[in-house]
Amino acid sequence: MLLRITIYEKYCNGLEFGKLIAKDKLASTEVVKVKKTIFFVVLLFMLFSYNASAKTVGLIRESGFVIGYGNGHIGSIHKVYRPLLLIYHVGFDAHKLFPNIIPDSKGKFTFYLEPQFNPLTKPSSQYEFGIGVGAEYRFNILHGLDGYVMGGSGPHYISFDSKGQAKGFIFNDTLGFGLYIHIFKHSALNVGLRFRHISNAGIKKPNHGINNYFGTIGYSLFFN
Repeated sequence: MLLRITIYEKYCNGLEFGKLIAKDKLASTEVVKVKKTIFFVVLLFMLFSYNASAKTVGLIRESGFVIGYGNGHIGSIHKVYRPLLLIYHVGFDAHKLFPNIIPDSKGKFTFYLEPQFNPLTKPSSQYEFGIGVGAEYRFNILHGLDGYVMGGSGPHYISFDSKGQAKGFIFNDTLGFGLYIHIFKHSALNVGLRFRHISNAGIKKPNHGINNYFGTIGYSLFFN
C-alpha cells in the first residue's frame, strides 16, 4: 500500500514538473515571438526611413505625425462627438508629380496622404479610421516660421451608430491652416486648426453629418 502511494506521489510530481516545463517552453516561445516582432518592426522602420530619406527623397517632401482634439456634434440631434486624431502625414512634391501642370514651388506645394486611426473620447469605446488625400501650400512668414493652408477629402469608417448618422463607410472633408515652427533646419513643430465634416453622401440613412473643430499639434521632417 505504501509502495502504491509513493508511486502515485512520484507520478503526480512528474505531472506537475511536466506542466512547469511546458509553461516554461510556452513562455520562452512567447518571448521569442515578441523579440521577433520587435526586430521586424525596427527593421521595417529602418527600411522605411532609408527609403524616405535616400531613395525617394526627390518625391517625398514631408513626413510626420499629427495629433488633434476638439469638439463636435452629430447633425440635428446635437449629440457630442469627440475623436482623438492620430494621423501620419506624408507630403509629395506636387511639381514633380505633375511637372507639366503645376509650376515649381521649391517643394512648398504638396499633395499629402494622411492614414489615421481615431479613437472616440465621447461616445467612448468607439472609433473611426480612414485616409485623407489633399493638398497643402506652405509659405514663409519669418525666419524659422512658415504658415500653411490645407484641404482634402477621403474615405473613412465610423463604428458609432446614432439617430443622426449611420455607422460604416463615410467621407471625410477637411480644411485647415496653421504654422510650422522650425526647431532645426529640416524639421518643425506643427500647430494648427482644422474643420472637418463627415457624411456618407446619402449612401445610407440617417445622414445628417458630423462637424468637428480640432486643435492640432505634430512634428514633421522635411526633405529638400
